[in-house]
Amino acid sequence: MLITSILFLAAQSVEIQATPASDIRVDDLRAHISFLASDELEGRESGREGGHKAANYVESNFRRIGLKPLANQDGAYQIDFELERQGITCKNVVGVLAGTNPAYVDSYIAIGGHHDHAGIGGPGAMGFPGEIHNGADDNASGTSGVLELAEYYTANPLEHPIIFMTFSAEERGLLGSKALVASNVLDNEKIMFMINLDMIGRLDKDYLFVGGLGTAAELHDLLDPVFESSDLALELNDKGEAPSDNTSFFHAGIPALFFFTNVHDDYHMPGDDADKINYAGEVRVLSLVTKVVDKLDQSTSLKFVNHGGMGMPADFNTRMRDHYRKIMERSAMKGKLGIRASVEGDLLIISSVREASAASEAGVMLGDTLLNVNGRDITSMKTLRMALAGGLRGENVDMVVSRDGTKVALKATLK
Repeated sequence: MLITSILFLAAQSVEIQATPASDIRVDDLRAHISFLASDELEGRESGREGGHKAANYVESNFRRIGLKPLANQDGAYQIDFELERQGITCKNVVGVLAGTNPAYVDSYIAIGGHHDHAGIGGPGAMGFPGEIHNGADDNASGTSGVLELAEYYTANPLEHPIIFMTFSAEERGLLGSKALVASNVLDNEKIMFMINLDMIGRLDKDYLFVGGLGTAAELHDLLDPVFESSDLALELNDKGEAPSDNTSFFHAGIPALFFFTNVHDDYHMPGDDADKINYAGEVRVLSLVTKVVDKLDQSTSLKFVNHGGMGMPADFNTRMRDHYRKIMERSAMKGKLGIRASVEGDLLIISSVREASAASEAGVMLGDTLLNVNGRDITSMKTLRMALAGGLRGENVDMVVSRDGTKVALKATLK
């Protein structure tokens, strides 16, 4: 999820199963999120290798379950767009599932969520430089939700066709969904409504936010009974905008709903990992989404209402203020080793050791070649930053250096 100022002051695949599932499954979600939020993808920054791997993963799963590319894309699931100022190419991914009623062939349901995140110090990163921001909740949870719903509806097709989408560059300013909507490759006038899934993996005390209910005249009459029968603690909001991709569709005149389990202490931090996801809770969220989608599938059309304004949880700003306070407290605890190094090929040679620093007290000497830090082989400044990234004052660092041809193991306590 992107936080804007207005709010606060490889096709690599894990085979989940051979045939589409007829229900929403914890095991599927865990497999998707475990891959998307793994260190291998280095936080899925848009325009970088990890972001492209995420797009490839989504495409491979769209293909596996039988979704088709848009008819006007010459067989391509990935739709490139350029970030001109940065000179970066990013990739949205789109797949289509046919409906069962020929009368609705030109009336689409759209379900989407962004697959990018903050990378290693990329857009929106709130951790230290060099820390990987895996983004399990933000937004591997939403991406996995799109994949799981695609699989579910392949086994349980609706009368309307469904467009499944994942977006890149959300963290740069909703740029992926903006580009997709602006390109008109979706034929926006034929989209009846859009469902946006962003940070749906940390259900706590049964709380779920649903925004955008005022963006079509019929939504309350159709969906209020669905929400009243839910066992979730729902906060409902009519406003059509948010710091997420539903806003792009709303601005294009498309009714759009936003599902969100709220921010938490790991928001845009390196601690947003797969082991913290409430997988059973995400199943409950997605089950509610299916009830909403199934109900709206019974409609022939929806009348768009331009109900603008930021629709977010009532305690959102309070949570964000508390979050920023904790980030500042953590920043003040950043530990330092006290060295400088020069790069010679793929070797890092110690060129400076600060007096009375952690490194000097550990016995690091000028001219040492730094081989390994905290179990990570050191071959570049990037690998050194990553090895030391999360270190706080008082934490130990294990190092191996080469000195006069001999390997020496050292232990430092960060200051």
